[in-house]
Amino acid sequence: MNKRINAACSLLLACGSVWAQDGKQSAPPAQQPQQVIVNGAQTDIEAARDFVAGKLIIGRKQIEQSGLQNVSEILKREPAVTVGKDGRLSLLGLPGYTQILLDGLPPAGKSPLELDLIQVDKIEIIKSATAETGPFGIAGTINVISRKIERKSVQQVRLGVTEVAGEYGGNVSWMMNQFSPDSPWSLNLSVSARNSRSPRSGSDQQTLLSQTGSQPQFNAQRTAIRTDEFLTLTSELAYKFSSGNNLSFKPDYGQIKQDQTRNEQRSWSDGRLQQADQRGTTTLSGYGLPISWTYDAGESGQLDASLRYNQMQLSGDTLRSDQGTGISHAIRRQQQIDDQSSYILLLNYRNSFSGGHTVKSGLQWTHGSHDINRAYWLNNQPDTSLSALSKQSLARDDKLRIFVQDDWRLNKTLALNGGVSVEDQVLNFNEVGIQSQSRFRVWSPSFHLAKKLEGDQKHQFRLSLARSFKAPSYDQLLLQPVIDPFAPCVTPAGCGGNTIDTADSMGNPHLLPERALAFNLSYEHGLSSDSQISIEAYSRQIEKKIGNEILLTTVPWATVPRYVQRPANLGSASIYGISLDWRVALIDISKAAPKVDLRGSFGFAHSVLSDVPGPDNHLDGQLPWRAKIGMSYKLENLPVKVDVDANWLPADWTRNNLTQRTYESRQRTLTANAVWTVNNDLRVIMNLDNMFAPQSETIREYILPGASVQTRSQNSSYTRVGLRLELKL
Repeated sequence: MNKRINAACSLLLACGSVWAQDGKQSAPPAQQPQQVIVNGAQTDIEAARDFVAGKLIIGRKQIEQSGLQNVSEILKREPAVTVGKDGRLSLLGLPGYTQILLDGLPPAGKSPLELDLIQVDKIEIIKSATAETGPFGIAGTINVISRKIERKSVQQVRLGVTEVAGEYGGNVSWMMNQFSPDSPWSLNLSVSARNSRSPRSGSDQQTLLSQTGSQPQFNAQRTAIRTDEFLTLTSELAYKFSSGNNLSFKPDYGQIKQDQTRNEQRSWSDGRLQQADQRGTTTLSGYGLPISWTYDAGESGQLDASLRYNQMQLSGDTLRSDQGTGISHAIRRQQQIDDQSSYILLLNYRNSFSGGHTVKSGLQWTHGSHDINRAYWLNNQPDTSLSALSKQSLARDDKLRIFVQDDWRLNKTLALNGGVSVEDQVLNFNEVGIQSQSRFRVWSPSFHLAKKLEGDQKHQFRLSLARSFKAPSYDQLLLQPVIDPFAPCVTPAGCGGNTIDTADSMGNPHLLPERALAFNLSYEHGLSSDSQISIEAYSRQIEKKIGNEILLTTVPWATVPRYVQRPANLGSASIYGISLDWRVALIDISKAAPKVDLRGSFGFAHSVLSDVPGPDNHLDGQLPWRAKIGMSYKLENLPVKVDVDANWLPADWTRNNLTQRTYESRQRTLTANAVWTVNNDLRVIMNLDNMFAPQSETIREYILPGASVQTRSQNSSYTRVGLRLELKL
């Protein structure tokens, strides 16, 4: 490993040197370096226009004016971000292919989407892959950047309450920034805590369909309530040397705790009754200890170095009670603790050269470990029926990534971005003495072009072409199976049989990364510094597509064959789409117009999977069309701003694999919030999320020889009401 790091460091420095020599030789000696200067007074749209790869920026000013609480809420308002029926956020309508980073790194111990906006400096959105953001953004990357030290001393406090169907929650956040021009030391500290309770309810009806007709199987009623707790602490202590270099220490801590109580009652057509009560707690906690150094060498460029240690623990404790007709009362408990740690070394070099070149190169090395321990009980005794399942899994991973990227501004109207990112990953697993390895190396070249029209710098075309990837997740690689709770093991000798709709699940250590060729072509029509309309066409050609297959097979934890679902590289996928996004201030169209800003998007998409038959063989989450529209209005005589946002998604069927397809009904959501600025130091904000709370329907169909099993589910939703105070101290 040391040899790999040394070789990569040498390559990193060599790349910077070669680019520097090429840049200096390509221009006359008298020519001065051209740099893109992002002025602090620029709007987010103006700043984004200077990025060749088509970066969208949600800056600090927009964050403060939004009146929203966390990253997820403000991203839902962004026209370029799509919201799936399951609530997942994505780019280009591809939730499984959007990379979400925190400060340029995969998050550890906290969710970037749940961060309180008081802790966020800005959010960057790129709808393609670049060398700098890495090879794993097939649909693009959302990078959440933590709040930085500001050149002023300030304190902010936010207090809020929420209500959902009679269940109450609260949130509080505090931020302090200490800065003095007379001292080399500066400090930023923030704390955010949130508690919320969300009720859920629904019903299921299962039917067996065959050539002889339909036969009811069971009816079920479901109720659940979930409690979420979030705690995040971030800090930065920085020292600025007289030479202008900076040293900073940024410890952080995060904890996410989820408690869920669920009850389900099933009534079978033959008169049997079954009741299942389940209580579970899942806790994710972790801390990071990073130290960073910024060295500014003037004409020789800038080097950023960072060393970070992460420690994280994911623990789960589930207690389930089953009883009913012909069922022995059984109380099952399962506990799991996943201890994770990692060391991350980052080196990034940046410099601008003659001829309009801005070169970036970087190295990222990660060494991590996963230690998973499990325990199973049945009626307060060790569950010997699950003796074939692993109680411990060990994993070690090593990752090394290097990249080189050049932003080349040829003139005022034409700019190019080209680069390559290379990542090598090795994961070693040890499960019950079974050792396996997942190893791959990916090369991700990318090319971007931006052409501004002569005479108007606000109008431009963009072209992007990139090779990108989606790596299999850690859970997809583990062999450790998960037993379906409605087909549990009941004898010490092992599990019995199950049905196709109660299949067990397990991973596959032989999975390979999906790889895609990404193409984007867009036109941006700027109306002003704050208004812009853009239209974009895109395609993704995906190979080694990871899908799920359901097999009836012999397994070591059962005495008879059982249905098992597992991931596999099954085929390829083709995706084509077009989207129209807008963010327009009416005053830019007519000076007499009211203070109304309109935003929204409308998109069409078509995808085809090669490994499953039609007609519904499209990517999960990729809908044929989607639409969202929003409005901001500032009242004339009151210091109040009102925002309203609506989102429409059509009903559709999806063919999940050869034996399963799923239907989801259309979805229409409406949210609104009002911000009352009492004075410069106090604001009052009211939010209404999921207004009208429509009911949704889901159908899961499993295809058998000569028949099919169909489960139809009705799911209720609820409106969330929030009230928050924001104070500057």
